[in-house]
Amino acid sequence: MLHYTKLFSCHQKEWLVLLHGLGGKSTLFYKQADYLSQHYNLLLIDLPGHGDSNGLDVNYYVAADVVPKITEVLEKLKIKHAHFLTFSLGTIIGNELMYRAKQYIKTMTLAGPVLKFNRWSSLLIQSAWIFRHFAPYMLFYKTFAYLIMPKKSHAKSRFYFVQEATKLGRKEFVKWTYLLKNARKPYEQLKQSDCTIPKFYLIGREDHLFLDEAKRAVENNPYASLQILDDCGHVCVIEKSAESNEAIHHFIESNQVFAKVSSL
Repeated sequence: MLHYTKLFSCHQKEWLVLLHGLGGKSTLFYKQADYLSQHYNLLLIDLPGHGDSNGLDVNYYVAADVVPKITEVLEKLKIKHAHFLTFSLGTIIGNELMYRAKQYIKTMTLAGPVLKFNRWSSLLIQSAWIFRHFAPYMLFYKTFAYLIMPKKSHAKSRFYFVQEATKLGRKEFVKWTYLLKNARKPYEQLKQSDCTIPKFYLIGREDHLFLDEAKRAVENNPYASLQILDDCGHVCVIEKSAESNEAIHHFIESNQVFAKVSSL
């Protein structure tokens, strides 16, 4: 079973499940925990191969393999419905969850949403996969970090991004690289479904790799909304934590009535 941290205060509060990004772990949300735990019971899950969770016995990951591991935790804790906060790689899993396990989800926040890579980032990921047995995996990861977060103002986020990835290891990096190659699939299949879960895209204006696709995601979608944070890059939950926390809380509360109806 995946490792998790539970911040429970009372039965009257609803559950909020948090899923981190590639190379990180649930402690990524340290700037969210204090604020959001005032309003919700929090469940922070380490994805396979990250933090204190063991990797899955597979050659590579697909999002559909990860979903049952997350729902297994929900079942163990008897959590029937929850709000979800996902970040970066976690948003790919979030899209797969909405497609395969929507009965568990009240609302879905996708922070730093990874929906589609551009030409250069796709080429980098393809190269990491082709040379996965030869080149140092951290070389690809550091290059990817600079590609996503190129500015001086992103230095702190970039440092955290790279520091955590060193703990991931080559074997797990390769498995997750395969999933990144197919990042668009969960999003595309969700678009073709009848998903009515309220979705909130939260993204920095300087998140140049994913901003345009996030804007397109909310076009003509009555169940999706978007907030763009100024002077902010990819890791918005750290760079603009106060604004992010308030935006997430406002989104969940403003969709409470709809979420209760849709989860029945």
